Amino acid sequence: MSNHIPRIPVHVADPAALQRLVEALRREPVLALDTESNSFHVYKERVCLIQLSTAATDYIVDPIAVDVRPLGEVLCDGRETVLHGADYDVRCLWREYGWRLPRLFDTMVAARRLGRPGLGLSALVEAKFGVRMSKAHQRSDWGRRPLSREQLVYASLDTQFLLAIAEEFKAELAARELTGQAEAEFQRIAAAVPRERVFDTEGWRKLKGAGALDPAGKKVLRALWLAREARAEQEDRPPFKVMGEPTMVEVARSRPATRAALEKISGVTPQVLRRLGEAIDAALREAGQAGQAGPVADAP
Repeated sequence: MSNHIPRIPVHVADPAALQRLVEALRREPVLALDTESNSFHVYKERVCLIQLSTAATDYIVDPIAVDVRPLGEVLCDGRETVLHGADYDVRCLWREYGWRLPRLFDTMVAARRLGRPGLGLSALVEAKFGVRMSKAHQRSDWGRRPLSREQLVYASLDTQFLLAIAEEFKAELAARELTGQAEAEFQRIAAAVPRERVFDTEGWRKLKGAGALDPAGKKVLRALWLAREARAEQEDRPPFKVMGEPTMVEVARSRPATRAALEKISGVTPQVLRRLGEAIDAALREAGQAGQAGPVADAP
């Protein structure tokens, strides 16, 4: 295994540092790019970090701390940008800043075209450099501040190796006459538009186990589905962190008649009851009034 020591990235979190970065990047014909968002932690995600690498230096730009719009002058001016699995980043950058990357090279697409056995960035880095990338901060809340030194180094690894990998892939694509096919796919990705998040009020029907519920159970599940979404938006939390879907289905299936019975259902935690207790009670009470189950009440 390699003795690679990660480079310490330059943290860009104020207007003066951003201007220095923009001027430095103007001299670079190709840049590696990645983003980190906080979709795992909030109801409505946003870009929380922009990672950039040149051949010599890695940068972490903090869009929460500084207005990053001047950076678009460099990223969108026609120079090549190298990303891995670019589709998500392209959509995020367009959604938040209106940026397009006209000369995009996606190392994941190239790896697939070349028939590489491992398409993930970690697999490609380990195969080429013998470096095993840590997953320690994979679930970090990138929207929280301050960021630790370890988080900054971790995030910078997503771009640090991309330029070298891209150069190898470009040569191999050309040798196998696959460049045109790959570039056509790059162009399709570069033109991707963000998908607006639209809540599906009938999305509960797609949950595992929903189809097996009786009519009263389906009514309970729909009520919980709507209540969970409203609470998630109110608290700016992902819906799954308000109440898990398997738990919702089980509440709808079993329709417990007492609070004690409700609390025995896996996933019905004190936090769930604090957020959705009234909504659960109301849904079960309505089902009980229809003659399907008794209302939830505190155990005697």
